[in-house]
Amino acid sequence: MPAAKTPARWGYPLILSLAFAYLTWETWLKWGNPFVDFGIELYVAWQLAEGKHLYRDIIWLAGPLSQYANALWFRLFGASLLTLSIVNLAILAGITGLIYRFFAQTAGRLAGLMVGLTLLTTFAFQAYETDGSWNYITPYRHESVHGLGLAILALAILPGYLARGEGWRAFLIGLCFGAVSLTKIEPTVALAAALAAGYGLSLKRLAARRGAWRRDMGLFAVGALVLPVGFGLYLGTRMPPDVALVGLLGNWVSVVRLKVTHQVFYQRAVGLAQWQQSFAQAARVSGLLFGGALLGVGLEVKLRALSRWRLSWRSVAFGAFFIASFEFMPWVFFFRPLPLITALGMGWLWWRALRCQDLTAVAKRWIPLAAWSVFALLLLGKVALAAHSAGYGFTLAMPATALMAAMALSLWPEALAARGWGQGDLLRCSVAGVLVALWLAALENSSYFYAAKTVPLGAGRDRMLCFGPPLSYQAAMVGLALEDMAGLLPADATLTVIPDGLLINYLLRRVNPTPYVVFDPLIVAAHGGEARVVDQLAAQPPDYIVFMQRDFSEYGLKRFGQDDRFGRLITTWVAEHYEAIRVYGGPPSGKPFGLALLRYRGPVASAIDK
Repeated sequence: MPAAKTPARWGYPLILSLAFAYLTWETWLKWGNPFVDFGIELYVAWQLAEGKHLYRDIIWLAGPLSQYANALWFRLFGASLLTLSIVNLAILAGITGLIYRFFAQTAGRLAGLMVGLTLLTTFAFQAYETDGSWNYITPYRHESVHGLGLAILALAILPGYLARGEGWRAFLIGLCFGAVSLTKIEPTVALAAALAAGYGLSLKRLAARRGAWRRDMGLFAVGALVLPVGFGLYLGTRMPPDVALVGLLGNWVSVVRLKVTHQVFYQRAVGLAQWQQSFAQAARVSGLLFGGALLGVGLEVKLRALSRWRLSWRSVAFGAFFIASFEFMPWVFFFRPLPLITALGMGWLWWRALRCQDLTAVAKRWIPLAAWSVFALLLLGKVALAAHSAGYGFTLAMPATALMAAMALSLWPEALAARGWGQGDLLRCSVAGVLVALWLAALENSSYFYAAKTVPLGAGRDRMLCFGPPLSYQAAMVGLALEDMAGLLPADATLTVIPDGLLINYLLRRVNPTPYVVFDPLIVAAHGGEARVVDQLAAQPPDYIVFMQRDFSEYGLKRFGQDDRFGRLITTWVAEHYEAIRVYGGPPSGKPFGLALLRYRGPVASAIDK
């Protein structure tokens, strides 16, 4: 390796490490919104560590891998927010390292560095809104991050397998695929297609893979079965086999039960609810990006003969594209054309994989990148018309963004140079200017929301910082309620929060006797409807119920209990069997945030009174 390239071997990983450390320090204990999603993750891991089981005791729509892994961390290191945060930071560090290594090998170290920084600044540590936990440290569901990370691990092993063909690599890829299948549908389908595409290309282009296909497929299949069979046996000894089987199938059963294409929630996530606007936004940003690309190529062609002022022109290209992007790019819609651009990039990569005569490059570069492109494109399916780095896009849009950045920084400039249209450095600097503008815009937006997290909640290893006024009064009100309820509720009292708020159960260490982690339209519909919820409550009524305000507009509904389509049956039953003994803030059904503590009127309440 040339001496000039040697500093990059350690310098680029050092830059990534420093960026990781800085972002961790700046965002410490401010990650996500525990009231919306992450409280569920804490509570479920705690309950599994205490001996309960998914599917039998707790309704769960995803696979079992992530939640049982979290329970293991709780058993080993203690049940706390700090435990999960540190483990998830370690997982994020691993994902960052894998992405850097993959793109450094396939597109060059500079591409690996820029992709790694894009992951950290734009996706992993982001905070773009007050609702949801769309980050990699306290994700809304661990299955999203775990599934993504395991899929990236499989794709990172692929180049070595294609080039050298050791059987253990095929086994490890299968092991990763089996693990991904125990998380969520999205990464499972995307990885299956990516591996099939990569292996199909290898059979066509690489004679060594054709000669060992039986052995390799056998080892892959064995690896893919290890964890699903292991979890099947484990769950099958602790619950009826049919319940264990439904749990292993995870999201697949839920998709069939819910008919998700008819759900307002998923229509909005995909972008179908306002598809005309989505197309218009995608067209607008596509025009800007393609116009910028043509300008960059034009600069390369016009200035290809210059050498004396080359460095100056690089600086001008970087500065001009940085300023123009930072000032004028509509970042809210920046990711809208990602499916189109990814599809075009995939076609180009497949063409290179099929036409390249250097079989070493085919194995180590073009087939792995083609497989990644399939993975990235299919992962965008859930946000196809509303691609963004926020919301579900925090994991679903990241691989496509990484691929496009690597191609624009490395592969396309190389292609220009190979055709004699320039050296590629002006295009590379132009793309770098856009990426740096993206990072700064993401950091600027996130810093606004992180700065608003000033209200402490929880204590000790469970301490977190939440949004304060004027963005939200929820944390302050819940903090007062927790302090009061800690002295009011007996240590062995059971508590159910309706419709959403398992964080209260977790921080109070009070058990929810129902199997529901949240009373939202999707989970309730997937498990028998409201009538079954009422039956569960009647069969094992909690000693106390906290009725907390929740907006269900994302499901196309009014506030919980105010819409005839959902919630009325549950609230009517609660009103008949419980009495309010505390109200914190505004009434739970009103506009100002509030929650109410209700006590059961039956025999349990009498016993508690005595």
